[in-house]
Amino acid sequence: MAVFDRMSSSYIIIDATETIIAYNEMSARLDGVEVENILHRKLLDAFPSLTRSSSSMIMVLNSNVPIWNKAQNYQTPAGKVMTLTSSTFPIVNPDNTIMFVIEVVHDISNLRELTDHVIHLTETLKETRSLPNQDLQIVTQNKLFKRLLKDAKCFAQTPLPVLIAGETGTGKELVARYIHQNSAAKNSTMVTINCGAIPPTLIESTLFGTVKGAFTGAENKKGLLELANGSTLFLDEINSMPIEVQSKLLRVVQDGYFRPLGGNDEKKVTIRYIVAMNEQPEVAIQQKQLRSDLFYRLGVCMVVLPSLQNRLDDIPHLVEFFIRKHNPLLNTHINGYTPDFIRSLESRSWPGNVRMLENVVLRSMLMCSQTNDDALNQYHLDTLTQPFTAIESITHYQEKLPIKNSEIPESLTEHLASYEKQLLSNAMARYKNNHSEVARQLKIPRTTLQSKLRKYGITA
Repeated sequence: MAVFDRMSSSYIIIDATETIIAYNEMSARLDGVEVENILHRKLLDAFPSLTRSSSSMIMVLNSNVPIWNKAQNYQTPAGKVMTLTSSTFPIVNPDNTIMFVIEVVHDISNLRELTDHVIHLTETLKETRSLPNQDLQIVTQNKLFKRLLKDAKCFAQTPLPVLIAGETGTGKELVARYIHQNSAAKNSTMVTINCGAIPPTLIESTLFGTVKGAFTGAENKKGLLELANGSTLFLDEINSMPIEVQSKLLRVVQDGYFRPLGGNDEKKVTIRYIVAMNEQPEVAIQQKQLRSDLFYRLGVCMVVLPSLQNRLDDIPHLVEFFIRKHNPLLNTHINGYTPDFIRSLESRSWPGNVRMLENVVLRSMLMCSQTNDDALNQYHLDTLTQPFTAIESITHYQEKLPIKNSEIPESLTEHLASYEKQLLSNAMARYKNNHSEVARQLKIPRTTLQSKLRKYGITA
């Protein structure tokens, strides 16, 4: 343990029975406890704020898979809440059974205010780039979707909150902007926050703002609630917002008053709320991801967007739109598609919905430009599904990886080289040693391909 004792970082080591066998002074100072009160105790007994599902050390002990640079909130035995980054890894016997699990921890709480400020600026700049009267293009001829847009336009004429539910990629933010641009606040900027993209420790200060001295380094800063005053606030992935923050948001929605983090004075705002979530509200409430009282307050007007699978008649119109949209970006001159291209799209499942369709069309356009065709056809789609140009499933690739508990006799560099050599050999065989076609399929320059073939001694 002498090596670890010389470390300036906090560390803890447990054995296979979850007993703490090493715990240094840096850890003790971080946790506000004495070393002797932690050593030789079971991990979960010594740290009651941890559970089997939240403890990185127990996860690694059970899986034998290291976890590197994990950021997390942590409550010390003394009750202090901190922001930490940790790396946790196993030490194994020759038979691959675990002897110990080591966790090295760094306190990054002092970076919170800096991260908070950067996120705040990013969100603010994101919205200032979007002009209030920016034209929206919602492409649909589907009767159900057109009826939903009619409802959304009706809701827009009122100050009532709107809840938009729909699968990922169905266009929730697009509909939110449609509502805003048909509302009385259309000449102001809609403020947007993706609740799932901001760390739980920062979302409260991002929303409510801060007062100087609220925490180390905090300054007077407006939150998004204040920035959205007199306009629309769009809360995407509302079910990702921590429950305790939802409780505070509820009061703002109810009476319009809030208090910045660390402040004593209340502020009054008038905001039109639009929220979105990618699952049914009832499910989110049941899974404790959404407060029922907040849902009842925000879900006065509801729009449930259909999946692409339920509006297949829109696929030709969407494809036409994406072609027009991406032709200038790709410097291509594609002027349409063949019937078999659309039939193939209509026969597929679309778990990523319209966003996934746009990506498929974009990649098909790239393939089309390489074959000098002027219309998208079945060939461009088939090319995308070949094993060297797209990952069809995680399972397919997992089968190529070594079994977790088996020993790997080569280094990572050697292992990757072996895999690359096999990939090149398979591609050369599949495309009958056509260098240009292999390079195109693998998306590398022809000169790079030839260099790698020489490197691995692969010949025709």
